[in-house]
Formats: sequence, structure tokens, C-alpha cells
Amino acid sequence: MSHELGAIVDLGSNSVRLVIYQQGSQGTQQEIDNLKQTVRLSSHLGDDGRIDEAGIKVALRVLEQFCQLCRAYGVTHITGIATQAVRMAVNREEVLKRIYEATGIPFRVVSGEEEARYGYLAVVNSLAVEEGVTVDIGGGSTEITVFRGRRLVRADSIPYGAVSLTREFLRSDLPSMKDMKNLDRVIQQELDRRPWLTGLGFPVIGMGGTARSLARIHQRRRHYPLLILHGYEMWPTEVTAILDMVRSMPIAKRRNINGLSADRADIITAGLAMLDQILKRVGTSRFIISNKGLRDGVLMEQVLRIRGQELLPDTLMYSIENVHDQFGLNRDHAFHVWELADQLLTAMVKHGLVVASEEHRRWLQVAALLHDIGRAISIYNTSKHTFYLLLQIPLFGVSHRDRVMAAAIAAFKSTKQIQTYLSMYQEFFDEEDIPAIAQLGVILRLVRAFDRTETGAVTGLDLQPDGRVWKLIVKARQPLGIELDLALEWTKKCRKVFQREIRLEVDDLDRAARI
Repeated sequence: MSHELGAIVDLGSNSVRLVIYQQGSQGTQQEIDNLKQTVRLSSHLGDDGRIDEAGIKVALRVLEQFCQLCRAYGVTHITGIATQAVRMAVNREEVLKRIYEATGIPFRVVSGEEEARYGYLAVVNSLAVEEGVTVDIGGGSTEITVFRGRRLVRADSIPYGAVSLTREFLRSDLPSMKDMKNLDRVIQQELDRRPWLTGLGFPVIGMGGTARSLARIHQRRRHYPLLILHGYEMWPTEVTAILDMVRSMPIAKRRNINGLSADRADIITAGLAMLDQILKRVGTSRFIISNKGLRDGVLMEQVLRIRGQELLPDTLMYSIENVHDQFGLNRDHAFHVWELADQLLTAMVKHGLVVASEEHRRWLQVAALLHDIGRAISIYNTSKHTFYLLLQIPLFGVSHRDRVMAAAIAAFKSTKQIQTYLSMYQEFFDEEDIPAIAQLGVILRLVRAFDRTETGAVTGLDLQPDGRVWKLIVKARQPLGIELDLALEWTKKCRKVFQREIRLEVDDLDRAARI
């Protein structure tokens, strides 16, 4: 992977964000660092449409600090993106000139439609959703897209966000009924101008600080065991319930809500009111959180350009390639283990030894491709490290349940051990999943033994019933040594898990040797 570092700075209406990343030659990306500072730039837009001097100075101070961090990392190029507050400012050229003179960062002011499209790119290339409505509630605007078959159908921008709505309609510490009605009326008027949203019924994918804060509040209230926002799902009625809760509290009390940052306590009500109205207008039954947004969309545009693609054909494989690069994993070995695991699972299904759904195959695929990740921490207790990392790393296109199941399979050593690991994650599986995890875990351990030297010595596997004994035909391009001894240990586990005796028959260099 190239060691060249780049950065993106998002100058928003509420906050300024920095992402420092490393990009590989094939478009893989690793996020190195990120930083956010709240500046409330839209609050510095005066009645004359100008960003005042105080607003310019606070933005410059933060941007100069970001440049300091970029220099420390050795960042070679910085992309600057400015959104609604700068878009609206009549003195935006002056603002951008002063920023460039102070920092050397050339900022590009994106239109509302462009901003919405970047959010769409981030979502469809990181979540397994074929059709949906993306909603990015910023400080000064709300970007919305509709997509079908992963293709963009419409992109639009509403000129109201959490900061501007709060500033105009919710000036008191505890909003009155009249304040909330005025707020709802304005939001409804904006949505009335977009009749194409009404009754779509598509999943709604929320981005931005409002959506992330909402998800954190919900996760803390229900003691959600995973520390992952991306792909988290809520019922729309749960959004309404949290809106009702926060709008009934004064700001000081909101700051104590577990999961809500103190610097968002004053604007969360307006942001949630916008989201709640959109969910109702769309008529959706699914609300999904995306932790990827504008900055990720800008980065994804670069990735797609490098790869010569309009969209990632397989978001899961892309994220796994990223993980391979980040942790220095042997990609050839990982894919070879998956190939052997897939062959063995297919043969077992064919002969009725196991019943496996596409869901099971996906779990095994993720586990096989990342089974060695724990060794990046230590060669000791690798099973525990593997389980932990698979619950933390960025994986696209899989559900939270998929992630937990894949972690359990990759970390499998025994049924008792994996039940201990899973004790905190019981909401993701049923008791009947445990035998499936054990079966898939044993398959993975067995085929990993066949490539323990990471030389690809075993080229293929097949399974043949032979009375009460099952023969596992091992095709090899050279005589096997350590691979066989390690595999034999796992055939004993096979006997326990599959209730069948499995014997190895090695075919190396066209000479069969019965073991």
C-alpha cells in the first residue's frame, strides 16, 4: 500500500471535520485520523447574508489547527469542501480567499445537489440497500436523495438544518407547543414542495450528526452490546419517542442524556423534528444509520475513478480488501482458505451432511477471509483477538448479526468457548445457531490446517460417502507434512460436531496415499 497520505476537510454549517487517509494503488483506503470541531458557522450569517468577522476567525483558527495536524502526519494533499453556510454567504469569495491565504487549502463550494449525491455515494457503496431515501441533516441544510437499484434517481437540498431551524424557531430553552407547531409547519411546507417523497415506502438512511446522536441515544438506552453505528436500524416510532423525550427537556437536562454530546444538546430537537417528518412522509418501516457521509462520498468518488467503476460491485469484498491492507494480512492465503472452505461446505451440503443457507455461506466467507486478523495483535490468544477485531473493523454490506456470527466462526475452537464469547451478544442469535456456528467453525479450522504453511499445497477438496465413513479427498500439488498432522486433529472435532467419522485420503502428484 502507498504511504502517501491525503486529507479531506469538510467546512460545514455546524462543524468542521478533518479526515486523514492513506490510499492504495487499487483504490483501497485506510482512515488514519479524524477530528471534529464545532464552529456553528451558520450562526455567524447575518441578516445581510454575510459571514461576520467572528465567524471567519473561528473557522480560520480551527483550519490552521487542522493544517498543523496534517503537517505532523506528512499529508501531501488536502481537499477542502464547503457546504451550506458558505454557499449562502454573499461574501463567500472573500471567506475562501482568506482561508486559502492562511492555510493554503483551496476549498470547493459544492451545491446542495452535489452534497446530496456524495451522501448517496457513501451509502450505496457501504450498505446492502438496493433502494432507499438518504437524509443528511446538517447545520444549515438537509440533503435528500432517492435511489433504486443502487442508481441515483433524484437529489435535492432543503435550505434548513438543525442549526438554522433552531435559530429561527426554537429560541427558548424549553420549546413551547407554538414553537414546535411553527417548526413542524415550515418542515411540512418544504416537504410539500417535494411530492416525490410521499408514500415511497423505501428504507430511509440517515447521515450526519443528528442521525448519529439519535442512534447513540437509542443504543445506550437499550444497552446495545456493539459499539457500531453504521448499519444500525431503528423503528420510525422509536425516532418519534426520542424526539418527544428531548423536546420536553430544557437544554441543561438534555446535556445529561447518555449518548448525546453536550455541543449538540441545543440543536437536537430541530434535527430530530426534520427527520421525524421525513420518515412519516416517506411512509417507511425501516430507518438505518449510516456512519458514512459527505467526506466518505468524496473519497469514494476518488476510489471509483481509480478503479474505473460507477459503483462498487461488491461492497463487502472492497471493505475486506481494505482490512487486508490495513492489517498486512496475506490476501492469497485468505482467499485460498475461503476457496477450500467453500468447496468443503458445498460438498457437505450436496451429500446432506449439513444444511446451509446463503446466510451461513456469507458468515463462512467473512470468517475465512479474515480468520488470521487476530495475529496482527499477537500470536497468543489469537482466537480472542480475532473475535474482538471482527466486531470493530469497518465491514460493509453485512448486518450486525452477520458480523457477530462471522466473528464466532472465525474465533471457533470449541462450542463451550464460543458460547462464552457470545454471552454478551445474545440478541443476535438463537440457540439453533450454535450448532451451525460449530459446524462452520470446524470446517474453517480444518481447511486452515490444510494451508497452515500458506503455500497453497492443497489445491482442492471433495467429500465422498463410503458406508458409515466419509472420505475427504485432499488434492495436493506436493507431499503433505505438517498440514496433514494439523488437519487430523480437526477430523476428531468433525466426528463430534457432524456425528460422522471423516477420513483423509490424499492425492498428491497423482499418487493416492490412504491415511
